Amino acid sequence: MFDGRMDEVALIGPSSGGSSKTVNLDGARRMALKHIEAFVHTFLDPQAFSVAAASSAPAFLAQIAELARIQEAGHLRCSGAEIGRFVAMIRNPSSILRACAVFALLQFTIPGGRHAMHHACLLHNVGAARVLRAAAASATAPIEAKIFARIVLRNLEHHQLESSL
Repeated sequence: MFDGRMDEVALIGPSSGGSSKTVNLDGARRMALKHIEAFVHTFLDPQAFSVAAASSAPAFLAQIAELARIQEAGHLRCSGAEIGRFVAMIRNPSSILRACAVFALLQFTIPGGRHAMHHACLLHNVGAARVLRAAAASATAPIEAKIFARIVLRNLEHHQLESSL
């Protein structure tokens, strides 16, 4: 939906009997983004985020990660292309897309997840650490995206240490 394939489907899309269908893609995107943003915000604790924003202490980041954790996400296994799309979304100027992409990567890299090491390797292969550092330091990124990016970077460091043992 967010990487442009939705536009291709709308242009090529099925037409019955030669009649063209008008699709309001911008409206559909806005509605989808609002629903996704609302979903992500259900995992946010404003007080915990304000404390974590003021401090880089691992304990605060761990608290945010635990609040944001979706247990079932640890069972998902992404392909390299999917991880690449998430990383591309972090570069997107849309603050909603950026926050959602980093939120998803947080879910996939939480230590103890079934495929966390796999996802960490894929993120390493696409050079995600550089993109995540930029998102964490961005002046325009929402606070959620900055903090989630710091947590994902911490998770990647954890997996790197784990793989070297």
